[in-house]
Amino acid sequence: MVNGQQYLDANYPNASRASITELDLSNKNLEGEMTFRGFTTLLKLNISFNMITGLHFFLPSIQQIDTSHNLLTSTHSFVSSTLQKHNCSFNKITSFVLNVPSLTHFDSSNNLLSELSISSIILTELNCSNNPITLLPLNITSKLTSFDCMGIQFSKTDTAITSLPTSPTSANSLPISPISANSCNSFNLGIGLGIPLFLSILGWIVLGIIFFYKRRFKKVLLISGDLN
Repeated sequence: MVNGQQYLDANYPNASRASITELDLSNKNLEGEMTFRGFTTLLKLNISFNMITGLHFFLPSIQQIDTSHNLLTSTHSFVSSTLQKHNCSFNKITSFVLNVPSLTHFDSSNNLLSELSISSIILTELNCSNNPITLLPLNITSKLTSFDCMGIQFSKTDTAITSLPTSPTSANSLPISPISANSCNSFNLGIGLGIPLFLSILGWIVLGIIFFYKRRFKKVLLISGDLN
């Protein structure tokens, strides 16, 4: 294993950092904590598939970050006016707060997240599957078109909650209601079975009404015949 900060400082001296726009440090057997400072024009950063345990970013122009498949833990917060895509999947992060109005894609799947808070006006894809999330407040618009929450078992809370609409129409905070992907599937299955069952019951009711009036009509005819 190689110390991540030592590798960065040795291969990317401060004097050369301002001219680098893309940095790929994936699969380098890096470990420990890393601080990215001086990369003032960096647009893309990839440090996936390492053993990094901590990160500190000072990247004023960054647009894409991939920190997936590392050993990141604890609480993370990120504030940026330029970041568009962030992949932090397959780590051990327990909480993540993002205030990134330009964010369009975020993947935090396969972590230990109990809380995920996102503020973005143009978020289109969100993957937070396979996390023990209990509350997911989203400050989003109707641009969200892909939402993956498979494997999440939302806990019931005392907080007032509303379900995420199929097409969110406002930028208000929308905490997801406590349902899991399995519950969603069960709900859809229930609808699928409920419609034919309803039609079947309705058909029996109609047949019962017809049978009732048919018998009553015959009885009237018999009585009329007896009178004659």
